[in-house]
Amino acid sequence: MKSQHTLNVTLLAPGSTIEGNLILDHGVSLFGIVDGNLISNEGLLHVGAGGLVKGQIEGEHVRIDGTVEGDLRARGSLEINGRVRGNIFYCGTIRLGERASLEGQLKRVARELTIDGAVAPENSNVQHLPRASTGSA
Repeated sequence: MKSQHTLNVTLLAPGSTIEGNLILDHGVSLFGIVDGNLISNEGLLHVGAGGLVKGQIEGEHVRIDGTVEGDLRARGSLEINGRVRGNIFYCGTIRLGERASLEGQLKRVARELTIDGAVAPENSNVQHLPRASTGSA
């Protein structure tokens, strides 16, 4: 039986590099480089200072202290203290720190569009990342 108080977080230390997509069912704290998409279905997705993601990011709670070169989707809270070069889609709260640097559009979207991958209206250019199964209906 899985404990309800278990905290699962994957740590990618400075100097680590992943080439390809990384899809997790729990939180991640990244201080290395991911050359691909980074998806965290639950928990905190944190790109730490010195961390770099060259691809799209999707997470429940997202904090960017490093650099993201790609679109970003946050289903819950979003905090940016680093640099994002890409469009940002969020549906919860957003906080921009004094070191935040944004190059792209900032758009608030309906939660249903990002969570279930529901089909967006025909005139919408919102794209969805493939989702990993969380085992819930």
